[in-house]
Amino acid sequence: MTIEKFIDGPGATVESDTGQEVAVEGEKAMPIGTGDLDQLKAEVASVAQFVRERSQPLAEEQARVRKALDEVLAGQRESQRRAISAQSTSSLRRVDAGAYAGCDVLDLTLARSLQRAAAHSNGEESTREWDVRLKAALDSVTAGSGDELVPTGFASRMWRDVRQETRVASLFNEIDMPTNPFDIPLQLGDVAWYPGTENTATTQTAVATKKQTLTAHELVAEVPWSLTLEEDAVIAMLPELRRTLVDSAANVLDDVLLNADTTSANNINVDGGAASKTTANQAQWRIGFDGLIHLPLVDNTSQAINVNAALDSSTYLNLLAKLGMYGISKGAAFVCDTSTYVKALGLEQVATVDKLGPKATVLNGQLGAIFGVPIVVSGQMRLADADGKVTSGGNTHSRGRLLAVNTSQWRIGYRRRLLIETQRDIQKRQHTMVVSMRVGFAERTGTRSSATHTALAYNITL
Repeated sequence: MTIEKFIDGPGATVESDTGQEVAVEGEKAMPIGTGDLDQLKAEVASVAQFVRERSQPLAEEQARVRKALDEVLAGQRESQRRAISAQSTSSLRRVDAGAYAGCDVLDLTLARSLQRAAAHSNGEESTREWDVRLKAALDSVTAGSGDELVPTGFASRMWRDVRQETRVASLFNEIDMPTNPFDIPLQLGDVAWYPGTENTATTQTAVATKKQTLTAHELVAEVPWSLTLEEDAVIAMLPELRRTLVDSAANVLDDVLLNADTTSANNINVDGGAASKTTANQAQWRIGFDGLIHLPLVDNTSQAINVNAALDSSTYLNLLAKLGMYGISKGAAFVCDTSTYVKALGLEQVATVDKLGPKATVLNGQLGAIFGVPIVVSGQMRLADADGKVTSGGNTHSRGRLLAVNTSQWRIGYRRRLLIETQRDIQKRQHTMVVSMRVGFAERTGTRSSATHTALAYNITL
């Protein structure tokens, strides 16, 4: 039914309330009866019902489409994660079966080093069977690249593992040293500016050049390992040996960067005694350079703060004030011992890992931030005495320490990254695995006595 049924052009009339037809100017209307009104109402109701019936399925359809879209997006994200994971672990496929089952390419490389050492002393015949098994296992995890390529991948992968485990070393810029020592050219000195005058030369600035000299020093560890290659137990020990090497290398790197002290008597780590180059667990401090803590504690004592109180937010602010412009520049970071970090968790200004989200990089040891500066906790930063040094024979107070440093002002250099070699001692009937690296560490000003890019708060009550 349409409107044209009632409107018939100019001159039409409509029925009035009294039942008489009344002329409508400019239009012509047909009389509308009761049946027509009922029909019109029915069609309007039908339209309304149609709209109601279609609106609910439409909402359901939208929800279904939204759900399907979410599933597609989730699938894409999962595919991306799998692709990244596959790419990062493609070199670490494991042997499915056989004598080397469960070992990856790094484990097999360690096994090959031991096997070759045994073959050198015992002859090829005694290790021929294991040599065949080892080559087959290497082929199964190196995707046909050939075991001659394994040493390169092994060394780089081992070094990546070490770097991931470090908490302090990973904060700093590092370079490979082509020579030892190696000079790094730094930015020029300040340039003077003057108002310009037409046709007049401006006063020149004789800029001062600077360089940072890195001298590499060697760290060496020997691991004796008595075993018979023909015994299956040796295979199970390979992953554990690798983990031990990685953890140990990472710990000693952080240790020397924080605590290195070239002096023997009253060393900051053995105050009141002597640090020997031949004594286990303290020889590494005498590596040949002074570390981060040494600068504010010995070289420039104006950069040290004797807190003598519990930790609060003012301790962090005072350290940033000591750093001056370095405290607000890119690269600023706090480093503390585990006990001091636990105390820091109670400060409302500290943003913990759950609040930092993706910015909390556990691989780099960052577990929180305060005033926008990351906090790094290191197990190699030990509790100290009230004077900020670790006392020989044990501390009397065991106070906390908090280090503030601008990492851009320090540089790590490697003349030799992680190197693993194996030899066999027939008299002791054992293998000796020698692990070594050559590392240098220096701050960029060249004058530690006046450097202000590093500060230390000590004597923090816990």
